[in-house]
Amino acid sequence: MFKNIFFAGLAASAFGTLISVAYIFVFKYSPLEVDFTEKASFQYLLSFNLLIGMTTCFVYFILIKLLKKEQITTFIVGFILSGASIVIALLFMFKVDTQLAFKNENAELYKDYYYFILAPISFFPVLSWFTFNPLFIKK
Repeated sequence: MFKNIFFAGLAASAFGTLISVAYIFVFKYSPLEVDFTEKASFQYLLSFNLLIGMTTCFVYFILIKLLKKEQITTFIVGFILSGASIVIALLFMFKVDTQLAFKNENAELYKDYYYFILAPISFFPVLSWFTFNPLFIKK
């Protein structure tokens, strides 16, 4: 049971990272050519997605052992994930660093939008968990 939950978290983390990197690269190769990879690097996106994905799998495993009801556990974990992703998105948007500086000239021009562009990334590990959960965790 734990092995399946663990691999669901790992797959969700990997897929969330892939989508996050693709999302950041959309802005890099858009007509604006805004390259935020200096701050939103692959390592940052991977660690963020791993943190969310693996925390989710451990919370899911603990709750399934405590509650012994799959439907209630799935609801509670989904509720927590949904709330957490909204809170993280809001923290990204309101955590404005006035000292933020980019070496890239285009990124420096659009640095005021950095946190607003980063905010949707908080939803990617959550959506990845909901996507991969049915593949690994059989009801």
